Amino acid sequence: MSVSDSVPTNAFFDQHPDAVFTLNTAGELIRANARFAELLGYTPAQFVGTSLFQYLLPSETVRARQCFQQALRGEILTHDVSVRTKEQGIRSLLCTVFPLVEGQEVRGVHGIMKDLAAAERAEKHLRQREQQLSVIFNTMTDVVFVLDVEGEGRYRFSFANNAFAVTTGIPLAQLIGRLAQDVIPEPLRTMELARYAKAIATRQRQTWQETSDFPSGLVTGEVTLTPVVGEDGACTQLVGIVHDLTAQKRIAEALQISNERYEYVFRATNDAIYDWNIPGNTLYWGQSFEALFGHVLEENVSNLDLWAEFIHPEDTARTVNSLLQAVESADVRYWQSEYRFRRADGSWATIFDRGYVLRDAAGRSLRMIGAMQDISERKEAEERQLQMSREVFKQNADLQQFAYIVSHNLRGPLANALGFADLLQRTAKDTEVFDTSLKNLHASIRQLDAVLMEVNTVLSIRDQQEVPRLELVHLAGVCQRVAQSLEEPLRECAGTIVCYIPEDLRVSGNRAYFHSIFYNLFANAIKYRAEGRPLVVEVEGNTSPETGTTITISDNGSGFDTVKAGQEVFQLYKRFHAVGPGRGIGLFLVKSHVESMGGTVAVESQVNVGTRFILRFS
Repeated sequence: MSVSDSVPTNAFFDQHPDAVFTLNTAGELIRANARFAELLGYTPAQFVGTSLFQYLLPSETVRARQCFQQALRGEILTHDVSVRTKEQGIRSLLCTVFPLVEGQEVRGVHGIMKDLAAAERAEKHLRQREQQLSVIFNTMTDVVFVLDVEGEGRYRFSFANNAFAVTTGIPLAQLIGRLAQDVIPEPLRTMELARYAKAIATRQRQTWQETSDFPSGLVTGEVTLTPVVGEDGACTQLVGIVHDLTAQKRIAEALQISNERYEYVFRATNDAIYDWNIPGNTLYWGQSFEALFGHVLEENVSNLDLWAEFIHPEDTARTVNSLLQAVESADVRYWQSEYRFRRADGSWATIFDRGYVLRDAAGRSLRMIGAMQDISERKEAEERQLQMSREVFKQNADLQQFAYIVSHNLRGPLANALGFADLLQRTAKDTEVFDTSLKNLHASIRQLDAVLMEVNTVLSIRDQQEVPRLELVHLAGVCQRVAQSLEEPLRECAGTIVCYIPEDLRVSGNRAYFHSIFYNLFANAIKYRAEGRPLVVEVEGNTSPETGTTITISDNGSGFDTVKAGQEVFQLYKRFHAVGPGRGIGLFLVKSHVESMGGTVAVESQVNVGTRFILRFS
C-alpha cells in the first residue's frame, strides 16, 4: 500500500474547518484541502509534489523540520509557524503534526493548521458578545438569575444581574455561590423549591406571582422560570426572570383606596355626583342619583341627552345652553345653574347644579365633575318665608290703615257723646233741649257700639290664618238658602236672584264662608240697585281641569267707576256710592273669605250698567 492510499478520506479533508495537509517522509505535500490552499493563496493541485518548508519563512524552517522529524518518530507536536502566501503576505498559524501510520510503519505526517488571527478575532468577538450580554443583563430592570441544579433539591446561584441586588437589597457578592434555600425566606422557600422541582420534572416553563420579604422590603413580582436541558436530557440549570410589580401594585392599591374614598363620597353625600366625559359624551352617575330622583338606570353610563330629557321644558334651553357655553369657553372652569328636574314619580325637584371643568394644556374641555343638589325644601321654605313677609307687610299696612280709620270712626260718635253728656249736665231735665240731647246721646252711643262691633269682626277675621274646617261645599244649595233669607228685601224692590250653578258642583272650602260671600254680594246688589228697573242677580258656576272652579255673580244695579276706585275696591271702609246706608266692610269680608280658601276675587263694573264679581278656586 502506498502512502497516498493511506491518507485521510475526502470527507475528512473537505469537511474539516481548518487547513489539513499530508506530507510524505521527504516533507513533500501529497494532499491538502481547500482551506489550506485558501490560507496560502494557491489551488490544492499546485501543492502536490512541493516541499512544505518552501512556504515557510527561512527563520521558521529549522524548527519546522525538527517537528517534522519528531512526528516521523511517532510524536504529536504543536508549534507556531509563519508562512508566505502567494501574494508574499505572511500569516501566523498554529500547526499540529502527527505521524501517518500504516500497519506498524510510519509512512508520512498529517498536519492541521489554524489561523491564529482568526482565532484571536473569534475570541475577541466572543469577549465582545459577553460584554454586550453583561451590559444588557445589568441594565435590565427585570431581575435575571441562573441556578445550577445540583440534585437532591439543591439549587445554587451561579449568576444574577444588578437588578437582583437593587430589587432585593442582597449584594451579588453575598449571593453568587449560595444555595437558594439559604437566600429565600420562609414561608416562600418551600413553595419556591416545589416550583423548581416541577419545572425540572415537566421540562416546561413555570410562571407565577409572589410577594417576598427581602432586606429592601416587600417585593411583588411575576416570576418566569425556564429549565435548561442538556444533550443527555438532564436539567442542568434554571434560568429565572422576575418582573418587579411592586410599584405597580402600590399604584393599584392607592387607586383602589382612592376609588373606595370616591365611592364613599358618593354614598355619604345627598347630592347626585356625576362625571361627564365631554369628548366621548358619556355620563357616569353616583349612587345618590337613583335615591334622589327615583330613576333606575339600566346602565350607569349614559349621555347628556338623558339628563336634558328630565329638565323642565321651561328650563331646558336656558340650562343646556349655559352648560355648553361654559364647556366651549376655554377660560371657564366653573359652571352652575338652578333648574327643575323631573323625578320618576312625575313631580319636579328644584336643583342647584354646579360643576368643575377639567381642560388640557390647550384649553380643550375633557371632563366635568359636578353635583346636583336637591334644594326643593329650601326653595319651598324661601317661598313660604317670602309669602309670610308679603303677608306681614300687607297686614302691617292694613293695620295702619285700619287703626287710622277706626280712630277716625270712633272720634266722631265719641266726641258727639261727650258733647251731649256735657250739655245734659247743664240743662234742666224737663226741657225740650234735655230730651233732644239725651236722644242724640243714645244715637252717638249706638254708632260707637256699631264701630266697636265692626272692629271685633275685622280682628276676628285677621286672627283666622287658616280655614277652620275644609269640606266639599254644595254651592248651589248655599246660594239658594242665602237667596231665600233675602226674600223680604227682594220682594220690596221687585228683585230676583237666579242661580245657574250646577247641582253637582262642589268646591273644597268652608260652608260658612261661602254663605257670608253670597250674602254680602247679594245684599250689596239689593242695597245699590238701579232706579227705574227691577233688580236681577245671576249666579253662574263651572269647573275645568285647566282653570279650576269659577263662580260669577252679576247684577244690573247702579254700578260704580272701577277706574276711579282703582285698587281700593276691597279695602276696609271703602265706599263707592254716596247714597244709601253702608260701612264699607262687606267687600272686605268677601275678599278675606275667598283668599282664606285659596281663591281669588275680581270685579268688573260700569256706572248705570251693573257689576260682575268673578271668584276663582284652583
